[in-house]
Amino acid sequence: MFLKRVLLFLLLMLMLAPSALSETGESTEIPVMAPGYVLLTLSSGQYWIPLPAEGETTLPIRQTDADGSELLNVLYLTPEGMKMESANCDNQDCVHMGWVTLENRGDRALMNMIMCLPHYVLLELYTPEEVMEMYAGGDQ
Repeated sequence: MFLKRVLLFLLLMLMLAPSALSETGESTEIPVMAPGYVLLTLSSGQYWIPLPAEGETTLPIRQTDADGSELLNVLYLTPEGMKMESANCDNQDCVHMGWVTLENRGDRALMNMIMCLPHYVLLELYTPEEVMEMYAGGDQ
């Protein structure tokens, strides 16, 4: 747990720190903190995904089942939030959960989460401040 906190702290510091000079000697843009972060939980572990600062992106989440079948979920991200764009599970419940945004997560039945139970995928949307609070205060 302590190692995860140290790695997240270093990642956030790199995102906030002024960038190095480019090969031409000109300064490059300073990275900005993401508008929010998605905590992706799979059977193989947990992973932080930043929301894009602008634009939109899709992220395929590929896993392999015990019988060798591909489990595929496609996550759609914008600066405001996320939705499960598609999945190759039978019930499509995760796709029908709709948008989780930084604005609506308090009003949704599952709050900040999207779940794909057949694929053991859990997505949780957090603000940068919530992430910092999670990792503040030492190893507890």
